[in-house]
Amino acid sequence: MELDLKITAHDDYLHVAVRGIGNYENAFYFWQKVVEACDLHQCYKVLGEQYLFDSVSTIEAFDHPAMFKKLGITTKYQFAWVDKNPRTRETTQFVYDVLANRSVSFGRLFNDIESAKHWLLERDN
Repeated sequence: MELDLKITAHDDYLHVAVRGIGNYENAFYFWQKVVEACDLHQCYKVLGEQYLFDSVSTIEAFDHPAMFKKLGITTKYQFAWVDKNPRTRETTQFVYDVLANRSVSFGRLFNDIESAKHWLLERDN
């Protein structure tokens, strides 16, 4: 597995930083670790930063709702996400659109961490 993952707990959110290869196996591992951290800290607001060297395929993107369901990720989770690689940003947005269209998860993709953090922390639980 080629993935560098760091999850830091703050008072009212978790900060997740991930870097590595974007594929289904890494995505499953990554989201599983996010769920474990959210449960541990009883915090479901997640500020994420990613830099992936490759992105999931379209078929893998369509598998994300089933992955989220299997991992127990529901709309109680709120994700504010920044994809720092312009080459993978479109695919990341597509994954979020697929999840939103199936009412599986709630989140938004941002271009910078400050805007993402502001949006996340201004949301009511």
